[in-house]
Amino acid sequence: MTDDTNPTPPAASQGNPPPTQQPFQQDDHDFASLQAELIETQAKLDEMMNISKHALADLQNYKKRTEEEKGAFVTFANADLVAAILPALNNFERALKHDPKDAEWAKGVEQIYNQLKGELEKRGLAPINALGQKFDPRMHEALLTAPGEKDLVLEELEKGWMLGDRVIKPTRVKVGNGEPAAEK
Repeated sequence: MTDDTNPTPPAASQGNPPPTQQPFQQDDHDFASLQAELIETQAKLDEMMNISKHALADLQNYKKRTEEEKGAFVTFANADLVAAILPALNNFERALKHDPKDAEWAKGVEQIYNQLKGELEKRGLAPINALGQKFDPRMHEALLTAPGEKDLVLEELEKGWMLGDRVIKPTRVKVGNGEPAAEK
């Protein structure tokens, strides 16, 4: 019977010398190679993460910008329609300034005016306040000049309107020319 509990390696049993350190050196070289590959892969991963973060930020900025543009488009999509209605709104204001013969008729006209103006204001329409302001050619159209403080709006001849932050009808005004006003 043979003893199988403690087998001896064949090389040792044949009197061969023990193996040299070369296999360990090969393992160290393989380990260093794997470590360098791991570092290179980690660097590529970091680069890809940065690229994906930038792409995500660009996408979010694009979405925000398109939403803002869409909002501006919606606001100004009906600018021509609103501009076409403004003369009627101004005429309502003129009619309301006159003393009516029939109080009920005047009340009805005022209600129609308020309803129309309210609906337009809900959609971003706002009057341009010009009286007493410095003349601004982007918001005012000077029709007349008169004695008074230079470039000061002295009288509002016809109301102007803005839709959002865009002037769709400038206020027609009388502007001071810098000459002293005559005493009354």
